[in-house]
Amino acid sequence: MNAQITSIENLIATDPGGRNIFALALPDQLRLAAQSLRLARRVGIVTGFHIVEASSGETDGPPGSKILGEALRRMGIEVDYITDESNKPLLSALGLSPICDVADYLGHAGPTHLVAVERAGRGQDGKYRNLRGVDITHTTAALDDLFLEGTHRGLTTIGIGDGGNEIGMGKVFTDALATVNNGAEIATTVATDFCIVAGVSNWGAMGLAGALSVLAGRDLLPSADDVARDLEQIVTVGGAVDGITHRREPTVDGQPLSSTLRMLEQIRRHIAPSPLERSGCLTVGILGYGLTGRAAAKLLINHGHRVLISDKGSVTVDPGMEMAGVETGGHTIRFLESCDLVVASPGVAVNTPILDAIHRHGIHVISELELAYQIATETQTTPASVGSPAPSLIAVTGTIGKRSTVELLQRIFESSVQPLAIGGNRGRPLSDLLTGHDSTDDSIMSPPQGSVATAGPPDDIALAVSSFQLESVVHFRPHIAVLLNIAEEHLDRHQSISEYVRIKSRVFMNQRPDDVLILPFDDPRLRALARRHQGRTLWVSPSQPVDRGAWLVDGAICVNINGQVERIRSVSAGSPGGVAEFPMNLLSAVLIGRLSGLDADGLGRSLHDLSGAGLRS
Repeated sequence: MNAQITSIENLIATDPGGRNIFALALPDQLRLAAQSLRLARRVGIVTGFHIVEASSGETDGPPGSKILGEALRRMGIEVDYITDESNKPLLSALGLSPICDVADYLGHAGPTHLVAVERAGRGQDGKYRNLRGVDITHTTAALDDLFLEGTHRGLTTIGIGDGGNEIGMGKVFTDALATVNNGAEIATTVATDFCIVAGVSNWGAMGLAGALSVLAGRDLLPSADDVARDLEQIVTVGGAVDGITHRREPTVDGQPLSSTLRMLEQIRRHIAPSPLERSGCLTVGILGYGLTGRAAAKLLINHGHRVLISDKGSVTVDPGMEMAGVETGGHTIRFLESCDLVVASPGVAVNTPILDAIHRHGIHVISELELAYQIATETQTTPASVGSPAPSLIAVTGTIGKRSTVELLQRIFESSVQPLAIGGNRGRPLSDLLTGHDSTDDSIMSPPQGSVATAGPPDDIALAVSSFQLESVVHFRPHIAVLLNIAEEHLDRHQSISEYVRIKSRVFMNQRPDDVLILPFDDPRLRALARRHQGRTLWVSPSQPVDRGAWLVDGAICVNINGQVERIRSVSAGSPGGVAEFPMNLLSAVLIGRLSGLDADGLGRSLHDLSGAGLRS
């Protein structure tokens, strides 16, 4: 697997329509499709979805096809665009010359690959249907015949879709499609070698172009202005409509133009080197001068960068902090347009106007968590630091319990005379931990009384990480990642449980084979994430033994990491962490401790000591 492409694959599964896209997406299809396309000589791209109610084609499909086609052309691969007569005006409006007569296309053109982008595929009864289950057979040419015949001839086929009725989605399991509205009725039977599922099909094509960029080592994506211009052209010149609203406007599946441009720039962040990899001084904007903003500013200034502060409220700059500029009362692009990089507070929603404007200007946007991680990683590559160990990073996320879990973990480490710094969401930001500073004196997760503060980064760090922080991670990679649970919270921002799970899963998207993911075995929604993980997956369960991980049995904590079951100690309702109410916290902390080198006997003694201390949950 490739961590950058895996992260892009996660990103394009963003689900604005609430279609349970993340559950449909098959892992590693994006990388496999991109690797296959690198070997292509000629590619036929099939697109165009007719909207019966508007008597026109939709804005989803052709723009993404052009993005993918142009990326392939830049790689020296021949490209043909294929559609039917009703969608021909849309492709022509994009400056393309589509092929509509496909009677002998495969034999005459000799493509090596076929790609479908938002093109209907026939169902089990041979009919074509739209997302609402309406029969559209009379307006849909049988272009999926190319894929059926192409498969017979040995061509490589790729399908990109966002609902279950598109060419390629026959590769997705029937039981998964049943979770989509009208899924059983609209599901196509036309499978492809590789199937890329995205929240919007244009995003899937864009993600495939991004994956090709990663493999090619250069940016093959168009500019934001070019993409905006194409969407406007396909509507004003080609007569396209939004497939959901049926309006002639440059929106896609009910999503504004800004959503498309935001996705484009988020994908580009995975391709282009981070500005922090450059030598010399950068100008960095900080959106929101709260706890994380102050910590990020300190870290940046310590590394010789210029900092601009933009906040909706008033700003009091800490003594000794020299800022390059301060903006109060709101955020403006004019103030930030000179920035090489912008660090956004977790409280700034990803769809705010200022972030849309920043994306339109092509400026990188990252979180404080990502900033601190990138600086820590870059610091380890400097001549003065080569050979010195990087901090071992543990990240705990979940709807509830992440803070109490890292607090419990710190107490376990300290009882075993092994220091552990903790922070993260609602506590000390990673930037603080790396600089040895503390941005808040009243932090609920500041070092315990009696502990000794260290100057510089600690050896081991455990973070409680929120979904807001994970939305914009790019390179963030903990050695041990934990996803405790998921509940119906933050849906005003994340829209659906499926989307919430997707964002939480970004905590392990960059992990490698030597990294560890800990998941709750008893939750099938989270248990299914193991198939998306590149490293080693361990389980925790309060109700049953697991293959590898930690569990409770007959009132005792048992751990099995390397094939040998170890009984740590007996527990009861009055034991540390309130086991009867919060067993996942305790089991996860014990498992992390064992993975971090604490021996079983020492862990048992630590838990005994903590039980007497009355550790809260």
